[in-house]
Amino acid sequence: MHRPFRLAIALLLIVTGAFAVTAGACGDDDGDGGVEVIDGASPEADPDPEADPEPDPEADPEAGDITPGPRPDAATQVNVTLGEWSIATNTASVPAGEVYFLVQNTGPDDAHEFVVIKSGLAADALPTEGGKVPEDGVDLLDEIEPFAVGSTGSLTLDLEPGAYILICNIAEEEDGAIESHYELGMRTTLTVE
Repeated sequence: MHRPFRLAIALLLIVTGAFAVTAGACGDDDGDGGVEVIDGASPEADPDPEADPEPDPEADPEAGDITPGPRPDAATQVNVTLGEWSIATNTASVPAGEVYFLVQNTGPDDAHEFVVIKSGLAADALPTEGGKVPEDGVDLLDEIEPFAVGSTGSLTLDLEPGAYILICNIAEEEDGAIESHYELGMRTTLTVE
């Protein structure tokens, strides 16, 4: 083989390899962090990007659709509904042990989060700073980060007997004032026996 021909083939292989690496790095990452969209929609290219409405400037860019995990066989299920401005559960008490929280955000407008705190205080008596319960100042067990209206997530915890408070701990500026989801009523209690 002639030297110029081998050089051309080597250069072609290098360029092709670089293109493959770049395409792989920019591939099908749809930005959902590996979390499935609950309604089963698959991300596809938008055939007419001009037809999309303007994004909501007040929408939480961190909130996304999530998918609930499976309920462990021995877990007690608690159905939780989050909405403006309440948290409702299908039961006020559960036996000690594994508890599977199936949490739905019914909105209709805001992303919400779900936080489980162990506390003997009344649900409306937790301390707040800037509209939020300081998470390092309470016995926070776990949480589901903010998720979009219409989404359902889950959380499984091994709970000991005692009193628990379930809250949404989002506080954001709304029309120049702090809108505290907790202070607006997104809180309830759960007793574990």
